[in-house]
Amino acid sequence: MTIPLITSTISNPFTGTFINGVVVPYLSSGTFVVPSGVDSVRVRVWGAGSNANGSGGGGFTMRTITALVSGASIVVTVGTTAAIAGTSSFGSYCSATGGQNGIGGAGTGGDINTQGGASSPSLGGGGVAGMWGNGGNGAASVNNGVPGNAGGGGGTTAGLWGGNGIFGNGGQYQSSTVSMFPTTGFVSASIDFIGTGGGGANQMSGINGGGGGQSSGFGGFPGGGGVSSSGGKGLVIVEY
Repeated sequence: MTIPLITSTISNPFTGTFINGVVVPYLSSGTFVVPSGVDSVRVRVWGAGSNANGSGGGGFTMRTITALVSGASIVVTVGTTAAIAGTSSFGSYCSATGGQNGIGGAGTGGDINTQGGASSPSLGGGGVAGMWGNGGNGAASVNNGVPGNAGGGGGTTAGLWGGNGIFGNGGQYQSSTVSMFPTTGFVSASIDFIGTGGGGANQMSGINGGGGGQSSGFGGFPGGGGVSSSGGKGLVIVEY
């Protein structure tokens, strides 16, 4: 499934606009047909987050691919959440595995390859990896979630924090009625900021790739590890 989210030139503050500025996100598996006149693409791939008892975040890879042939079909796979979460890939060029029990996924084949955050059983979920670096680990024992250079790890009990993402803040659970929720890390609409959000604290879900907190926190999309709950699905983005 493709959704043409952006079909005109865009400005990515860090990676820049790639060739024509067309951006095609894949939220589920499908096929990319190389358009007429196109011979190069830039691909970003996030693996899915685990929903196991100790849920790792998905890995990440990013690659510029050249010498493509117009009309060629390339299989795009988008991982789904599971105890051993699904791998996302762009043909045979590059892939990112999903998280699993206690272990974050990893990117392979790209110009940039990073690893999702690890986790501990029933505690904080791992944050997704990204172009900025590895995801943060979920909290171990009675601790805050670990900050990540992509998505932040989930936290544990009341009063403690989820880990910060590279741009987003982790949440804090203070009581059943007073909470500070994680922030997305989106400082613009650019795809450079996908997977940079904070981890959830106890009873909170992560956001924008952040890991879920203890007590059934959901992993943030894309690729955040959930805690006995759904992790974030994978994502593939093609630019040309």
